[in-house]
Amino acid sequence: IGTITVSDSIVSPWSWEHTAKEYPVYPATNQSAYLIGGSLGSLSIPDQSLWRHEGEPDWWSAISSTSGPIATSDPLVNQINHFADVIAGRAEPLVSGREGLRTLRVVDAIQRAAATGETVSLAEEI
Repeated sequence: IGTITVSDSIVSPWSWEHTAKEYPVYPATNQSAYLIGGSLGSLSIPDQSLWRHEGEPDWWSAISSTSGPIATSDPLVNQINHFADVIAGRAEPLVSGREGLRTLRVVDAIQRAAATGETVSLAEEI
């Protein structure tokens, strides 16, 4: 069971641009953009705070967080530098062409299912 809320048209301090602090043109907030929770812990991103029970996991045990260092750099510069390294043969792509094709097939199946109201099987396509 999960809850996912996505909006690009609300006033909030939780957008990636405001929380990641990657681009100085966006005023930074000390908030998290994503919260991922489970029965043994929760993680907030991009601040990388990992929350866990200090003792046995129950409602009465205190929780605390730990977080690691966060490297900040311009992701667009990193992306183009990596792309140049791939072209020059100095690096492997982070995502293969085959993986990109699989992703496109999934997106296409979602669009077909939404348009037809029918289940679209990917078993034979991936």
